[in-house]
Amino acid sequence: MNAERPSRFERIALEVQDAKDVQESLQIFQRAYGVDFATYHLALTIVDIVDTPYVRTTYNAAWVSRYLLRDYVRIDPVLREGLIRQLPFDWREVEIPQAAHEFLMDAQDHGIGANGYSIPIMDKSRRALLSLNSRKAGDDWSATIAQYQEEWLELAFLIHHKAIFELYGAHDPVPHLSDRELECLHWSALGKDSIDIAVILKLSEHTTRAYIKSARNKLGGGSITYTIARAMQLRLIQPFGNTPS
Repeated sequence: MNAERPSRFERIALEVQDAKDVQESLQIFQRAYGVDFATYHLALTIVDIVDTPYVRTTYNAAWVSRYLLRDYVRIDPVLREGLIRQLPFDWREVEIPQAAHEFLMDAQDHGIGANGYSIPIMDKSRRALLSLNSRKAGDDWSATIAQYQEEWLELAFLIHHKAIFELYGAHDPVPHLSDRELECLHWSALGKDSIDIAVILKLSEHTTRAYIKSARNKLGGGSITYTIARAMQLRLIQPFGNTPS
């Protein structure tokens, strides 16, 4: 008996997964779904005091150069919105500030479509965004989104994992910490000891110590002071920001 043939989506996913790099993955995505341009943006990719963004795009070189020279990243409403939102969104949902109107007109003058769809990706302390751009009219673009949005979401994560591997190989510098480990580090950074944290989190002191020990091991096995500093550097905790839920 012949094995069942893979579906169209499965073939696309395999091509994306087997592509030599993120750039090629985006080109495969663009061709498969008939979008005009595809862009992947990863924030906080290099662990340092200064963030180093990682961007791959199928936009033409002339527009990319203009975007960089004019520092459009400061006012690009889709990028700003995408690194805040948690759910995929149609660009028509984004409120455009007055300062960005000239940027959007310039983009359209350089062949960029008026419509788009972006998929935020959250991974550990990192945020990424896959954005698709189209010159299709509104109704046609709405129909395309409705037809393919579930597939696009799966492919966005495939591309994201390819980007992480492209940057770090098998040695991703950002470890995975559980919610409890992060909560314990958060309160430790605020000066609480294991007894205090146990009361706050309604855990036993023994369990609290185990979470702290586990977090320390994952972050290099140093002192609690080193562990807290490392967790803050990796943006795993923000003790002077919001309190974890």
